[in-house]
Parts: sequence; structure tokens; C-alpha cells
Amino acid sequence: MRIRAGTPADRPVLRRIAVASKGHWSYGPEFLARFAAVIVPDDDYVTRRDVRVLEDDDATPIGFSAILHGGVAVLDDLWVVPEHIGSGIGAILFADAVSRAAARGATRMEWEAEPYAVGFYERQGATVVGRVTSELGREMPVMRISLVPASRAEAP
Repeated sequence: MRIRAGTPADRPVLRRIAVASKGHWSYGPEFLARFAAVIVPDDDYVTRRDVRVLEDDDATPIGFSAILHGGVAVLDDLWVVPEHIGSGIGAILFADAVSRAAARGATRMEWEAEPYAVGFYERQGATVVGRVTSELGREMPVMRISLVPASRAEAP
């Protein structure tokens, strides 16, 4: 496996991964069609975000993450193909995203989480800090993880 930078040419496969991953849960076809229309919307998606694609040993993309960098980084997307959900691929992508955001100077990372993924993110050290209504009209948990090492956070 390897993680590589995403390119605009990856957009169709990123959309397929996200929709397949969302479809792993109990969403109906109408909702998945609405989701597909808004996820990875255009070629600028990759140029405006720090996108990383995780490939298997055959160079087949099996997951991706996307970050918007800033003082507070935003985990804009993290999706894994259904056959790899629960295999540790998500944890690899999440750890990579945390590392990249911290390296760019962010003090924390926040995101609107897929409700079915809250337990996964909590196991990675994140907490639910609020709720928002998504553009698809659903209530979504907002999650956060500190990127400041505990020793620095406790310093006066």
C-alpha cells in the first residue's frame, strides 16, 4: 500500500469511493444520488484541498482523505471502499491527515462526521463538539481532535 497526492484526474474515482462508502450504510438510492451530486463536485476539488489517495499493492485506489488547511484544519472528506471498512485503512488515512495538518501548523482539526463513523473517530481520539445541518438536510455531528501534543497544551 502507498499514499500519494491526489490529482484532478482522480476526481471520478474519488466520487466512486465516497458514494460506495456511503452506500455501505443503510441509505436509500435517492439519498445516495443526492450525495453523489455534491461529493467531489469539480476538478478544483483536488486543487483547493490537500487530497491523499491510498492505493493497494496493485495501485488501485481504496480510500482517500481531503484536508482544508488553516489554523484549524478541516477534514473535508475521508472515505474507504466498503470491502476495506474495518480493516485499518481508515485509521491509516486519518493518522496521515492528522500528521499533515499538524505539520502545516494547525492546532486542531474539525469536521462534520458521517453519523455512522462517529465511533471510528472517537477511537482515533476525536470528540463530538456540536451538531450542524448538512447541505443535504441531515443533522451531522461536528468532531474535533487536538493537534497540540499534551505536553505543549499543558505548558503555562
